[in-house]
Amino acid sequence: MDQKNFIPQMIKFNQTLFNSAFEATVQIQDQVEKIGNTMMGKADWLPGESRKIYDNCVDAYKTSRSNFKSYVDEGYQQSEKLFK
Repeated sequence: MDQKNFIPQMIKFNQTLFNSAFEATVQIQDQVEKIGNTMMGKADWLPGESRKIYDNCVDAYKTSRSNFKSYVDEGYQQSEKLFK
């Protein structure tokens, strides 16, 4: 196999693998968020400040998750440019 074509194919394969694993992780995190929202909604004994803290944590991990994805995508783009 031609080495020139092998490395870009390997990068593309790894990118596809990462995207699949990332999307599976996102689905799990979103499901856990739904469960957490249900629990927070039924916990009348918790003060309103607790809900704000929970919402801030959810927003923070979603932002971090999005940033991580964009950094990895940028890395794959740079790798593809390097080996073209």
